[in-house]
Amino acid sequence: MICQQKRMFVLVMLLACVSLFAVRTASAEDLVSGRYISSAGKNIILDLDVKGPSASNLIVHQFLSAQVDIISSSPSLVKFDRKKGKVQWLIKKVKPGSVRITMELSEPIPPGLVRAEVRCRDQKTGQMMDITIKP
Repeated sequence: MICQQKRMFVLVMLLACVSLFAVRTASAEDLVSGRYISSAGKNIILDLDVKGPSASNLIVHQFLSAQVDIISSSPSLVKFDRKKGKVQWLIKKVKPGSVRITMELSEPIPPGLVRAEVRCRDQKTGQMMDITIKP
């Protein structure tokens, strides 16, 4: 009887361990992915794909060449550090689907100089996630 209880206990513990290892943690790419439609010249276009469950808010940092001015952006930017070439947006209450960020710059920038970083909170775990998007 005791031997059978030990076997049952070992089996239950083994199944519990396997279940824990089988659970895959969410990555940032599971929540948000993105790609550049245009990453050079005067017009920069970044498309973000927000997957469900939604990341309620997105913080987007766009890195450009230093000393470039921004003529316009959609959505409206929150911060712009011209010396560092860093632009920031806070996009609130994002629903699953597509989000497009566009910018018109004062002068063209060459290919390969832009990149974006997107931060969002995983609604299931509460953990902050980061994703880098390059052309």
